[in-house]
Amino acid sequence: MITTSDKMNSTRMQRAFLRRHKLCLLAAVSFAALSTTAASAQTIDAENDNSTTTGDAIVVTGSRVKRDGFTATTPTTTMGTEMLERVAAPNIADAINQLPALRSALTPATSSSLSNAAGGNFLDMRGLGYLRTLTLIDGKRYVPTTTTGALNINLLPQALVSSVDVVTGGASAAYGSDAVAGVVNLNLNTELEGFKGNFQGGITDHNDHRNYFGSVAYGTSFDGGRGHFVIGAETRKNSGVGALSDREWGTAGAIQNPNYTASNGEPRYLLVGDARYANGSDGGVINSPSLLQGIQFADDGSAVPFTYGDNVSATRMDGGDGISTNGIRVLESPIERYSAFAHADYEVMPNVTIFGEFGYAYSDVETGSNLRVDQITIQADNAYLPASVAQVMADNGIDSFTMGRGFEDYARGLFDINSKTWQATAGLEAELGGGWSFDAYGAVGRTLVLTRYTDDRITDLWRQSIDAVFDPSTGSIVCRSTLTDPGNGCVPANFFGYGNVSDEAITWMNGTSIRDWDINQQVVAMTINGEPINTWAGPVSVAVGGEYRHQSVDVTSDELSLVNAFRIGNNKPWSASQNVKEGFVEAVVPLAADQLWAQNLDLNVAARITDYSSSGTVKTWKAGLNYTINDSIRVRITQSRDIRAPGLDELFAQGNNFTATIDDPILGTTYTVRNLAVGNPDLVPEKGDTTTAGIVFTPTSIPRLRMSLDYYDITLNGAINSLSASEIVTRCYTDAPQVCSQITRSDTSGEITVIRTGPANVQKLETSGLDFQLAYSVPVGSANLDLNSLVTYVDKLNMVDADGVRHFAGNTEVTGTSGVGGVPHWRTNTSVTYSNNDYRFSVTGRYVGGGILTEEYNVDVERVSGRLYFDLSGEIAIHDTGDDRIALYGTIQNLLDNDPPLTQSGTARTIYDTIGRIYTAGVRFNF
Repeated sequence: MITTSDKMNSTRMQRAFLRRHKLCLLAAVSFAALSTTAASAQTIDAENDNSTTTGDAIVVTGSRVKRDGFTATTPTTTMGTEMLERVAAPNIADAINQLPALRSALTPATSSSLSNAAGGNFLDMRGLGYLRTLTLIDGKRYVPTTTTGALNINLLPQALVSSVDVVTGGASAAYGSDAVAGVVNLNLNTELEGFKGNFQGGITDHNDHRNYFGSVAYGTSFDGGRGHFVIGAETRKNSGVGALSDREWGTAGAIQNPNYTASNGEPRYLLVGDARYANGSDGGVINSPSLLQGIQFADDGSAVPFTYGDNVSATRMDGGDGISTNGIRVLESPIERYSAFAHADYEVMPNVTIFGEFGYAYSDVETGSNLRVDQITIQADNAYLPASVAQVMADNGIDSFTMGRGFEDYARGLFDINSKTWQATAGLEAELGGGWSFDAYGAVGRTLVLTRYTDDRITDLWRQSIDAVFDPSTGSIVCRSTLTDPGNGCVPANFFGYGNVSDEAITWMNGTSIRDWDINQQVVAMTINGEPINTWAGPVSVAVGGEYRHQSVDVTSDELSLVNAFRIGNNKPWSASQNVKEGFVEAVVPLAADQLWAQNLDLNVAARITDYSSSGTVKTWKAGLNYTINDSIRVRITQSRDIRAPGLDELFAQGNNFTATIDDPILGTTYTVRNLAVGNPDLVPEKGDTTTAGIVFTPTSIPRLRMSLDYYDITLNGAINSLSASEIVTRCYTDAPQVCSQITRSDTSGEITVIRTGPANVQKLETSGLDFQLAYSVPVGSANLDLNSLVTYVDKLNMVDADGVRHFAGNTEVTGTSGVGGVPHWRTNTSVTYSNNDYRFSVTGRYVGGGILTEEYNVDVERVSGRLYFDLSGEIAIHDTGDDRIALYGTIQNLLDNDPPLTQSGTARTIYDTIGRIYTAGVRFNF
């Protein structure tokens, strides 16, 4: 519960924050005010280039209004071609995620064990979760690629992407649901003339992350310029990184402190460099009874002593012979993908243009599941039991023992995720005269995702194979179950040692779990723009429009999954649909122009009403001021109400089965349980209130310099969130006993067997901070020297519920890839580029701050330091005639091969660079 003391502390923190940054704001204003006397500066910062031209009007990302000279009141950063080429990333998300305002929550390197998103790239702004960042393609919604409604941005050929706009503020009044944290809009080059392309390859110092990438595009006009056609295609393949243990830091983790008690002052957990299971090995280790404890089975099945490491608890230790707790996880999923996109437009009559688009994307991801330790009961008459152990059991009257064993050699399994997405769009744009225009489009899209989990162990058959005995009539080894059911087909298996389970037994006990998604979306939208009236300061520009969307999801699975036969998977079929109806209005009202006190003052207001057939009607709005004092100073401020409606998966999913590792405070052990995730049809839309306020400096006394400083504050009420399985267990026995009903324990062993998780509107999210941008260009010799810097400071990122506040700013804790997690206080990206038409050389410094490991429990290492990464990039033209150009380029990312800091799960993979130094070389061309 939030107490009066908590509120007082919060107020003190806000005052302290304002005190800390007041001097920065005053200094910035003073600097700009002193810079107003010289000649007009050239604007070079991409932050102001967030627009595309349509006739004489300007279309601004973050607004529906078309108006010449209009600048959005919401802060927007634009990544142009130069920055995308400097990063030379084989997928565009790697470049976007370098922006300090974003967190790499869901990428192939962070979601390798999450089958719902493995291999995908989903954008997460402000650390609020990827479902709260809206991704658009040319200002339009695209068919979702997951049942949650999110969009994997690996859909477009990069050769067709002209720029990327990142709106770092709420934009639901302009675009509807999901734009709580912001909007990312991929702008397409639909006016391309000629050919352009890029081919590159890359590798790391570790001889992994081997990748190649090719993207080409072609555009041409026809019929005397009345029509235009562009087409692009792309292919990419990445070998991935096999395991965290392929990196020096990858085996680190937190283990239970065996000396900890609630009253002795010892830390509850220890951060160690080689976290391992104390109760499991690849070939099996006996854990009970005590007479046999510590006997393990070598690869050939022989009994040998098990070496225990340091700080041994019931389930964890530092070093020794046990299986690595973190090192066995897949670091980066291998992926192969292809995409194509075509656009055509034609002026059918003066001022009336029709257009059509079609995009298709295919990807295939193969990634292993996480490993764990099974505790297997072995009977004394097991036919494969080494004679030495059998003799000890016979001499001491021992009927059975418990053996901890991994399953990498026979049932680790492989997620094979095959995804196809296509969308067809058609529309028209018309100038109606008198400053009025009309545009409309319709789109039909579909995503098909087939996930096959191969070598998924069938629990009942596995248990039968374990219990191998001698047939008393023939002397051959059979399953005990075969003695009573001779035709059951059971194949006995030797689980002593590594690699001794026969192929026949593997085929018998394993199967393939299926999950098949069919996601459909149909959209019809229209907008009318015009200038109905004039004020004393100029014309009022308005945009009025509406949109209709129909979304449906159909999930099917296999028969064995219906009865929970598999170790993991066991997805339950479900289907659902929803209709969304929206209407909006937006206006830009000039309040002053060409005055001594104001060069320009505009009021930007917008409102939208949205009706969801699944979750009700919501209203969003925005009000902002854009105040240009003179050529050097512009002030912007916005207040908005933004929403996120629950996705169909959150509402109606009938059960996705996962595995989760939990610390059982009752039994004092750590083990793996089944996590059943289900939907909640009673969810309602989240409601957020966003404030942004900033100042833009273009000092006329320093040509080519541009700076901006923006403050943001977002409060999201009724945030939809699910406690993780481990959080439910922890909080059941601490501060939230009401969640104990979600836990099922075995009547015999007392162990937890199933934990049910599901979303609810139970929390409030709060975040605030500062964004700073700087761009400066100066001629040096025969080239230009360009400096660009982006800095984000996160003052707070809080998750609030009835039981208190969790603070994630300055925290490296990873609570889950899909929700709120730790973010550093400071992130920066600064580049210096020296270039002309013949060559380019860039140096980039990226700083990611450190923080505490967690505030949830006590670890002996409280805090880790941040990391500073350097990237090099160079390009040289080998052929350049002005119209035709061929250039060779290369990059080295993470030049110094800085390892990430060690945290309780190895490292915070959503925050720090985990791949290491990457070399890339390629060729670009256009003609």
